[in-house]
Amino acid sequence: MPERKGYRSDRLRRRRRRRVERRQAWILYVMAALVAFVAVLGAWYLAGRVANKDQPAKKSGYLAAIQLTVPGKDAPVAALLAVQDPEGGDPGVYLVPPDLLLEGPDGEYVFAADAMQQGVLAKDLGRVVNVPVDAVYTVPVSKLGDWAGTGEIEVQLDKPVAVEIGGESRMIKDGDLVPVADLPAIFSDEGDGRRELTTLQTALVKAVLDAAALRPAADRSHLAGPSPSPSAWPGLSAVLARITSGDAQVQRFPAGTRVAEGQFAFVPDAEEIMAGITRRSPAYHAAVTVEVRNGSGKIGVARAVVERLASLDVNLPAPLNADSFDYQQTQILAGPDTLPVARDIRAILGRGVVLDGSGLPKHTIRVIVGDDFQPPQPSPKDQQ
Repeated sequence: MPERKGYRSDRLRRRRRRRVERRQAWILYVMAALVAFVAVLGAWYLAGRVANKDQPAKKSGYLAAIQLTVPGKDAPVAALLAVQDPEGGDPGVYLVPPDLLLEGPDGEYVFAADAMQQGVLAKDLGRVVNVPVDAVYTVPVSKLGDWAGTGEIEVQLDKPVAVEIGGESRMIKDGDLVPVADLPAIFSDEGDGRRELTTLQTALVKAVLDAAALRPAADRSHLAGPSPSPSAWPGLSAVLARITSGDAQVQRFPAGTRVAEGQFAFVPDAEEIMAGITRRSPAYHAAVTVEVRNGSGKIGVARAVVERLASLDVNLPAPLNADSFDYQQTQILAGPDTLPVARDIRAILGRGVVLDGSGLPKHTIRVIVGDDFQPPQPSPKDQQ
């Protein structure tokens, strides 16, 4: 019996409807999988944000002070300021003498000895270096001998220094072996010749760190002893491990001297502090950025300019090459709102021409070092 025309039409409609329903089902499956994936991704991202919010951001650089005490003294007799830049460069260690002038909360002068006795060294010293001091630790001077791992320390001095030990005056000269038992007396000496005494103390700290660097790494990892607050950052153990690594640069805190009304004091040197301490802190950031470019092709000229400008309160990124090495004259391109700083740069370099850098970002200066700039020649001592 022949099929009816209406029957064939119904069958075709049913086939089309089934194909449409299958396509719709596949679309729904894909959409459901996509929604599930987005939900899982969102949950993972949210969980990560919450977890990271609970954990402090990882830090790499720091400023940490180590106060040194001796028996019979109410206040620490000195401090060591350890400076580690975020890039992992050589650490700096600065001897902070007790008669260094710091700044109190109202801008008044405060001796470092008083700040240490009152427990406010981090705040008062931080005002002088213009960046936060992250941590302050206190250890006996006698621990320096434990760090060195020896009973005597060989000291290097440019000229002899007189010091009172056990009620007797003793002259210590270059190459002498200083018993570690004498360190408390040397660091607590309050006699005349404060500059010479701090020179000796700085030399002893350097000798201690150099001797510690020769010890096995396993021994150096225990120099700090058990920590009273293991979670504190950066931790005394980490600081000691870094400054006893053999590449620490040790010197007295940048300062001049002054005697007023019979009172001797070390007066901080702002420019040297900026160059050696402040800009190495991870917290440092200036309003103006100075980009240095080598436009002459001479090796080391851009780095020499960066070092010349280190005393300025400016950001100094790593130097790069200019678009060519054909610049005969140094150019100082001053971006918007930077003209006074550009003039300071011209005065420091002693050469170059200040030009309009309108195409530069705001608060940016670009120094293109030309052939007219001569980097300083290394001295015979530097070549040894």
